[in-house]
Amino acid sequence: KPLTLYIFLFYWHFLNALFTVEAPQSLYTVEHGNNVTMECRFPVNGKLKFRDLNVSWEKKDEAKKQVYVLLKGQEDLKNQHSDFKGRVKLLKENLNLGQSLLQIIDVKLRDAGVYHCIIGYGGADYKTINLKVNAPYRTITRRVVRTGNNEWKLTCCSEGYPQAEVIWQNREREDLTNKANKSCETGSDQLYRVTSTLTIKSRTDENFYCIFWNKELQENTSA
Repeated sequence: KPLTLYIFLFYWHFLNALFTVEAPQSLYTVEHGNNVTMECRFPVNGKLKFRDLNVSWEKKDEAKKQVYVLLKGQEDLKNQHSDFKGRVKLLKENLNLGQSLLQIIDVKLRDAGVYHCIIGYGGADYKTINLKVNAPYRTITRRVVRTGNNEWKLTCCSEGYPQAEVIWQNREREDLTNKANKSCETGSDQLYRVTSTLTIKSRTDENFYCIFWNKELQENTSA
């Protein structure tokens, strides 16, 4: 029995050594709300036999989350995590080429993290892929309210991630940020809703700028 076990283990490791999964890209970066397609590749060696193919995509959080499973060539989503229901699909037409392409639509911040692409086809192997999600402050909502004689409140609001700094300037590009009030709350899908209000006194037409500075992305958006 020990000899039989040794031979089995040797044969198993030998098979796995011949069967290798590759990940052409180990890091994907996508903007919040867009779609992403992640890929891993495996050897087919001739015509693919779907009944022998097992494909599993998992997300490694505190607890493992099942993203997608193809079991013996058949889709099996009964244990799919609720985070991914209705938002993922495997591009099955590419399996014949030895490509496991997982598409996630309408990417959320919570989708960011580490994924495992696991393939079983004669042998078994997996690769790790990282997904990074950015949420730039694209759209700024502006509001101007007169509060008194020649006194105005200028408000700028935008959503993104992580929390942005808001810089205020006048036409001469003087920094007025310390005169503004800023508030922040967590909105939909963990996005930060940042609001900043500058109170000014003005008798003439003037230009003022609010600038949302996303330090992590090294990106600013102004209005």
